Amino acid sequence: MRVWSELIQTINSSETVVAKSDRAGTRRERLDAFLGQALLILMIVFVAALPVSIAVCQIALGLAFFAWIGRMFLQRRLLLSRTPLDYFFLAYLAAELISLIFSQDRWTSVIFFRRMLLIPIVYLVPANARAERLAKILIAVLIGVMAVVALWGIQKYLVGIGGLAGRLSLRQHYMTSGGLLMMVSLFSVAYALSAAPRRIRLLALLPAMFILTALVFTFTRSSWLGFLGGLITIGVVESRKFIFAALLAVALFFIFGPPSVRERASSIVDPHHPLNIERTYMLRSGLEIIRDYPWTGVGDIDLGKIYLKYKSPQARDAAGHLHNNLLMLGVTLGIPGLIVVAALFVKIIALEVSIVRGLAGASWFPRSTAVASLACFIGFQINGLFEWNFGDAEIAMLLWFTVGLALASAHKPLADTTHQADGREQQPANMP
Repeated sequence: MRVWSELIQTINSSETVVAKSDRAGTRRERLDAFLGQALLILMIVFVAALPVSIAVCQIALGLAFFAWIGRMFLQRRLLLSRTPLDYFFLAYLAAELISLIFSQDRWTSVIFFRRMLLIPIVYLVPANARAERLAKILIAVLIGVMAVVALWGIQKYLVGIGGLAGRLSLRQHYMTSGGLLMMVSLFSVAYALSAAPRRIRLLALLPAMFILTALVFTFTRSSWLGFLGGLITIGVVESRKFIFAALLAVALFFIFGPPSVRERASSIVDPHHPLNIERTYMLRSGLEIIRDYPWTGVGDIDLGKIYLKYKSPQARDAAGHLHNNLLMLGVTLGIPGLIVVAALFVKIIALEVSIVRGLAGASWFPRSTAVASLACFIGFQINGLFEWNFGDAEIAMLLWFTVGLALASAHKPLADTTHQADGREQQPANMP
């Protein structure tokens, strides 16, 4: 209830800005204040829709971008800060453009190029959610909605046939569902293990239980491993004693859990499992494609037709993508593009580690948010060793949102709102 009261209070404070600007009299100020209020609401809708509807999510995001750009136009200045990631993003953009020019299917590459439109989320979040109250609301809405969706999914799974054949998928494909559940669960666990007040930690633990249960029911092995990697990351930062207890709990669950879960977990390390063998065929085919298209790749396209030309005679799946981020980047963008994006990933990890260290003496919320973002990115990378999750729009939006949160947590906490009385945003603190 407190979250919702804070939400209403935040919106009301924005309405107060509108009223003050109204008295000030200029149309530009009134419109700027209105766009600021709309932007706040659209960001909340964006995170609320992430686990539910990609259409609503992307519409809200697009409108938020327009509102943000509109405010820049009205204020005649850039409402964003430079980040250590800027040149890496530009290099990634260049790699995508070069790959598009030499693409084997240029029109499809043009369509897939829209994934670049999601990167501004990294700048949108720290520019507009530096106030602690709004950041708390966004995260609480994300975790809360995911917990509700997870409860619905658990009920859906329990009344179904169960097991691997009845694996849980929420509003998306089961692998996308697994990735979203994994990433949001790490946020919830990070707050549950933080130095927050006990009430906050308990409130974070409850949704984590629901979300993790739903994650297990997706039977998505890569997401399980991603959660484990993120959990270890949180343990290393917050309490190394926790790592042993967490690993023991996970091991006991998979030892004494349902047979279908135990069998699925054991298949992770089974080199003779049919799915694992199939992945080795994909790896070989992917390397052959990179050998033939080393500089610009085949383009950011669906690999269905091209894969058939390189498919091993023993392979059964006609893959539209290869289940590995780095392999897919090498195939679609070429070796230079692979190096660029790999460098971007390394830079993000280094930056988030730096932010976490820089917040060692800070209050619990910015530090826990930075830790959660780091754990989420590590989980995403581990998940991406076995799935093309970087090419999944829902996962990518959540990923860039968490990177934006990490950057926002690096700013010096402001007062209770991101806006001054005249409707203009305050200047950010220096980035570490």
